[in-house]
Order: sequence, then C-alpha cells, then structure tokens
Amino acid sequence: MPGEEAPEERDKSIQHLAALSFGFLCIVIGVPLWWKTTEVYRVSLPYSDIADLSNTKFQFTIDIDVVNLESTLSDKHLTDLSKLLKADLDEERRTGSLFPKYRVAVRQAAEKQSSDVSSLKTLAELDEYFHGEESSINKYLIVLMPLKNLVIKQTTIGNYRAVYLPSGSKELKSISTRITDILHNALVREGVLLKSFQNSMGAREPKDKESMRSLSYHQGYDLLFTLVNPQPDILNVDWSIQQAVEAYLNPTIKKLSDFINLDIKSQMLFFTGLRRKPHKDKQNSGYYYEERDLPHTINPLEANLGSHASNNPMLNFIVYIPSRDQHPLQIKHKNGENVRTNSFLSPQWGGIVIQNLPSPPPNSTLPFRASVDMKTVMEVFLTQLRLLMDFNIQTTTDLEVGEVGDVVIREWELDNWLRKKCLENLAKSISTLQSLTALLEGISNIVIQEDIGQQVENAVSGIKEAQHYLSSGQIARAFTQSRKALTSSEKVFFDPSLLELLYFPEDQKFAIYIPLFLPIGLPILGSLFKAFKWIKAKRKQKPKME
Repeated sequence: MPGEEAPEERDKSIQHLAALSFGFLCIVIGVPLWWKTTEVYRVSLPYSDIADLSNTKFQFTIDIDVVNLESTLSDKHLTDLSKLLKADLDEERRTGSLFPKYRVAVRQAAEKQSSDVSSLKTLAELDEYFHGEESSINKYLIVLMPLKNLVIKQTTIGNYRAVYLPSGSKELKSISTRITDILHNALVREGVLLKSFQNSMGAREPKDKESMRSLSYHQGYDLLFTLVNPQPDILNVDWSIQQAVEAYLNPTIKKLSDFINLDIKSQMLFFTGLRRKPHKDKQNSGYYYEERDLPHTINPLEANLGSHASNNPMLNFIVYIPSRDQHPLQIKHKNGENVRTNSFLSPQWGGIVIQNLPSPPPNSTLPFRASVDMKTVMEVFLTQLRLLMDFNIQTTTDLEVGEVGDVVIREWELDNWLRKKCLENLAKSISTLQSLTALLEGISNIVIQEDIGQQVENAVSGIKEAQHYLSSGQIARAFTQSRKALTSSEKVFFDPSLLELLYFPEDQKFAIYIPLFLPIGLPILGSLFKAFKWIKAKRKQKPKME
C-alpha cells in the first residue's frame, strides 16, 4: 500500500533509533555520571584570604607607665616628657610587616609611694614593692629615681616589669632618649623581633648565634636528666634528682605551664663514659678537654641515652662523673683557663656538667658513697635551659639587670619570649598555608577532605585573631591563637590524606580507562555515525516522495 513503510525499512529505522537512544544515554547521562563519580573530591578553601596573609601588617602594642619619684621634676616637666616620649616612640618604625605601638602615660608618684621607696634598702625589696602594685603583663613601669637614692646607682631592670632610672636634674630629652633605648634594645627588642619574623617566613638571611642555639617553638619539650657513672663499682653516687627538680625546676614549669609543657625524666647510666680521650695536664697531674674536643664527646654518649619515643623535642642534661684514671677532669677555654662551671652546651641538644667527686680514701670499703652537689648542677642546667629555650637576653653594659635568683625567668623576659614566639608562629603558619595552597593549586588530583578544609579555616582564623590581640596589647591571648594557627597549619600540611592519589597521575587514568571504554565506545560511535547518515538520507528522500 502507498505510504506504508517496507518491513526492511522499518527494521532499519528501529535499529538506527535504538542506536541514537543508546548513544544519547551514554553521552548525556553516562559520561557526566562517570565524570562526577570519578572526580577528585576537593573542599573549597579560602585561597584569596591565604594569599592576602603575606601582606598582613602585624602591630603589637606595649603599655608604658612612667612614675616620677624625683622631686625636682614638676608636673610641667612630666607633661613635656610625655610629649617627648610619644614623639620618640611614635617615629616611623614600620619595617616590612611589623611595627610597634606604644601607649605612654607619665605621672607623679603618690606621697605614700615616695615615702615607702625611701625606706627600701635593696633592689629586691624595691622590685617586690612595685611588682605588687603596678605589674601586669605587657605593661612596663619606668620609675624615675632620685639621684640620692642609695639602692639604684645606674639604670636597672628588675626581675619583674619595672625599670629604675636615676633622673636627677637631667635634661628631659636625655631621659626620653634613655627610656626609648631601653624599650627598643632590651624590653621589646624590635630588631630581634623583625629578624626572627623574617627568618620564620623563609628569608635567606644568615642566622645569628642565638637563633641557631635555641630550639624553635613546640607545645612541649622532654627534659631528660642523666647521671653517667662509668665506675659504679668504685663510686656509689647519690644525686637526689627528684628533690632537685622540685626545688629548682618546678617554679619554671609552673610559670610556663600556660604556654608549654615540660615533661621531666631521669636515668642513671653505668659502665659508660666519654669515649674521647682527654689530654694530660702536666702542671697539676689532672686531665682536660679543649673546646675543639667537646663535639666529639656527645655522639658516643648519645648512643647510650636510650630511644626517644615522643613527638616533643628532647633536651638532654647530663652529669658526668669522671673515672678514677681521668680524675680530676676539667674543660678549658682556648686561652688555657678552666671553665668556671666545668660544663658545656650543645646547641638544640642540651648540656653536660662534669663533676669531680673525691676519690675513695685508702683502705675504704668499695663502692665508696659520694653525693653530687645538686645546687651547683641545677644552677648550670637552668642557665643552659634558658639558652636553649631562648630566654637569655643580652643587654648593654650600661644597663644593670637584677640577679635572676629563684625566679629563673624574669617576667619581662617572658613577655619578650611570648611576643617573639607569637610572631614566629604566625610567620610559620602563613608560610605553611601558602606553601600548601601552591601545592594544591599545582596538583589537581590531591583530595581535600572536609577536615582539611576545617583545619585551614582554623589556621586562618587563628592568624586573624592573633593579629587582633597583638594590636590590643593582649600578648598572652595572641600567643594562644598563634599556637592554634601553627598547630592547624602543620597538621593539615602533613595530613596523610593529601597523598592518597598522588601516585595516580592523569596519564595513568588514560592508561586505565582507554582499554575499558574503547571496545564499547567504537561500536557506539559507529552506530551513531550510521544513524546520523541514515537520518540525512531520509531527509533527502522526503522532498522527492512529495
């Protein structure tokens, strides 16, 4: 019948329509579905915020309270001094990403303070008096002392946050300049802060001795105290380490407990010693090590200290008892003089104290009982601990600093340490985040999980919070936020989930998917080609039939 399609033609139409339907399903539904199910999961990260961190300006605020005890300085003098101080301290000191801001207040001392201070006889009493009345974190007290005062002979920094400056009838400009120098070079140390910040950001500048000696910041440190006795059969040595830690180290642990954790361990090693053979001292029949010998004594001894199963850095403090055939044993300077403490420090490792205990008397029962002078030993160890943890601050010769005594860490030193470590943590966090984003943008098949994104957000928010607290003068809170930022940035940078697909690059994807899809892809493409050719032919035949 006319208009009816032949069975052959109808079968071809069904075949071509089926090919078109199957091709449509594969291309429109199958390919997007395959693409979606095989794509690398990547949480959105604040790339723009991280890129802007390198341009962040960190302002740190310091409060200065100047109290006058000198009767020759009137209220007008103090007003003029306040203007001079603000002018000197507010000079353009912005260098790179750091700049300080000083909030200055100048006032006369109360009558009671003047009478109280005149009765104090020692620096410790003076320091304790102002510590009780004026001290608070990140706030420094500059006390203008009368020249007739017998306690303060020259400019002195106490153990807390007070500076005692003999003023007399000096010119106000010289007083302002002196206060400015003390702040810049001792209490705040702007140059040191800037250099430390730049080094933490990755600047290729030569490091100074202080930075190479001290450990970088970590949330905790393990302190291992070791007594090395090579001849326990001759000397039975007591060293009362537990009592010594409680008496000398616990105040430091308590003061730093809000910022770092110190885990204390102790041990005794027998029948081992310093493998380096000492030199024979011809003058007094003793033995000695020169400075060049000291590095060679650590490695053989370190092998016997035991394994360190902790994520925290280890600081070793060793008391070494020389064997009787090397007794007495001294450490000598290059000029040939004995080192007063008979000890030495190894940067970022710890320290060793050599203690020469008396030899057993003739005909005495062995092992002979002897005791270590723990007071002397702990004083050396605490000094070494200050150096290793970056609490040692060098001052100029014309500036006297009160004896540290039982305080171990002065409060103004703690402020300086918090400020410095806060800025170092922020610099390291920024550098780590920017390295991470460069890595993630450069390698597209790294998986970014939800927890990775959360850690990055925590690091960025910690940096911004620390910046806010620094600008408002709350350095303790700023330090806490910088620690949070550093922890989060390092955790995300070293997260093992970032490495899951790094072994599966793009060329390997093609090597896997081409053998899988090519055998079915070619027939589908061939059928689609024939179907489109058939449709084109049908369209050409239609006008002729009409």
